[in-house]
Amino acid sequence: MQNEIYMLWLSTLLPQLGSRKLNHLLSNFANAKDIFLASPSLLKTHAKLTENALSTITKNRSLDYIERMLQYMESKQMTYMSRYHERFPTLLTTIPDPPVGLFYIGELPADATHKVAIIGSRRCSEYGLLATRILAKPLAENDVVIVSGMARGVDSMAHRGALDGGGKTIAVLGCGADVCYPAENNHLRAAIIENGCVISEYPPGQRPTAAFFPARNRIISGICQAIIVAEAGKKSGTQITVDQATEQGREVFAIPGSIISPLSAGTNQLIQEGATPVTNHTDVLFALGIPEKDANALNGKNTGHQTTDAQHKTNKPALNSLAPEEKLVYDALALEPISFDSLVISTKIASGTLRYLCTSLELKGLIRRLPGARFCKN
Repeated sequence: MQNEIYMLWLSTLLPQLGSRKLNHLLSNFANAKDIFLASPSLLKTHAKLTENALSTITKNRSLDYIERMLQYMESKQMTYMSRYHERFPTLLTTIPDPPVGLFYIGELPADATHKVAIIGSRRCSEYGLLATRILAKPLAENDVVIVSGMARGVDSMAHRGALDGGGKTIAVLGCGADVCYPAENNHLRAAIIENGCVISEYPPGQRPTAAFFPARNRIISGICQAIIVAEAGKKSGTQITVDQATEQGREVFAIPGSIISPLSAGTNQLIQEGATPVTNHTDVLFALGIPEKDANALNGKNTGHQTTDAQHKTNKPALNSLAPEEKLVYDALALEPISFDSLVISTKIASGTLRYLCTSLELKGLIRRLPGARFCKN
């Protein structure tokens, strides 16, 4: 326990020193307490620190500060776990430049659980969001923990898909675990904490900066057995995570996308370079050696009771009950959105009538209306 306190102290220096320097210190001293007690001359001799690094360490040697931090963490229901703790994720200890420790809120899923990261662009298409959910939900239903970074776009949808599947999810943050970033994800963050955890190697209160996210990404891939790139442009920052995953020996999957969409150029290139293409969740389960659950066992999982045929009919009207023109419109749509004008051309239905039919199908929960007068199957 005592060494955990000193490891916590060491982790508070992360924003100033970086994880590589902290790991360098740990490799040159027996433990974190020895670093805390070492004289400046000993630190300089053993660890070859710069004057700035030495100053950072010597000016921040305060156990009173750590005591106040522990009280704050308790008020936020936050836990700290150094990498020497028996429950620290084993996979993370094997990566280059492992985190000194983790701050987390919620319940960290057991080490033995299967974990897969789903990552992609913040600025993504409806196709990217839909593909992410189509993978995340059934993987979660099969007890795979979904890991992502809680950013806008693909990350947020990965967490939501896991929650929809009644599973566990982990958000790895590039700021303190007590900081919600982006701010609009406050409700999502609360749901993640209820069904998994938010984790960070950065101390409480640390605001996000651009420099922290590449380091954050090595934890996203490092804590998982595999990563799935849902959608990414050719120069997407997602490539950093892919490179880290490759260095860590993790399986890399990529979802194929349209050859005319710049938002899929990165994922298509990854496949060309050797990433495993994935078109459904069973591809991932098979690659990781996870047996798929029987469909009957999954029925009603989120509600805690069996879903009856009557309930299915209430939630989604049977397609054979649609009027002929409604059926024509429904059949003309796909999961990828198309414009209203394209729908007019493909159905040959007058625009006024088509608007009425689209509204009817939308109210029945069969199709979705998207920004820009676009429609897709729900």
